[in-house]
Amino acid sequence: MERIFVVIVIDAYNYIKHIIGNSFVSESLVKNWIDQFQEYTDIRGNDVLLVFDAGPGYYATKDYFDKLTVIYSGQTQTADDIIKEWLSSHRGQDILLVTSDREICDVARRMGVVSISSQDFYKIFTYVMQQEQVYEKQVEQTIHKTSTTYSQELDTLMEVGSRNLVREHRTQGDSMPLRVRNGKKASKQDKQLLKKIEKI
Repeated sequence: MERIFVVIVIDAYNYIKHIIGNSFVSESLVKNWIDQFQEYTDIRGNDVLLVFDAGPGYYATKDYFDKLTVIYSGQTQTADDIIKEWLSSHRGQDILLVTSDREICDVARRMGVVSISSQDFYKIFTYVMQQEQVYEKQVEQTIHKTSTTYSQELDTLMEVGSRNLVREHRTQGDSMPLRVRNGKKASKQDKQLLKKIEKI
């Protein structure tokens, strides 16, 4: 079955600060996260939009890395402003918003956009990247064992198995929205979120 992609819009400083538990984010840390998301887009094919406050210029600037777009809001706007404008101008697209900012989540919900907290997305993102490393190691071992008789079919089967493991993990346990994990009935928005999680 053909994979369906999703656009992941990330409130970047909100995301990083929640993950590292610190309000100070160095330039090297920002670069490290940009590199990680570049790798992710290469692996999964989803478009990712990282939106940062401030940046090198007075006005908003954009950097493009294939399927990854990095936006700095500049001095005239905030990352929140950029995200709201972007969501408004891309209504109807398959979008997942990543932020723990309640105000932006509320605005997104009114536009019909599903959001996930920074912490929940990080758990899923980390698992996806770890699974890719496991998959690559399996492929390397298989290549070593089979030498020149390496089977493309085996490669495909292993990839499917790896993706299924990711899918199973996303639909249970810690990757479920907190209100669903607490035993409450899944709302319409929760169900929409779970569908987005399948695509991460």
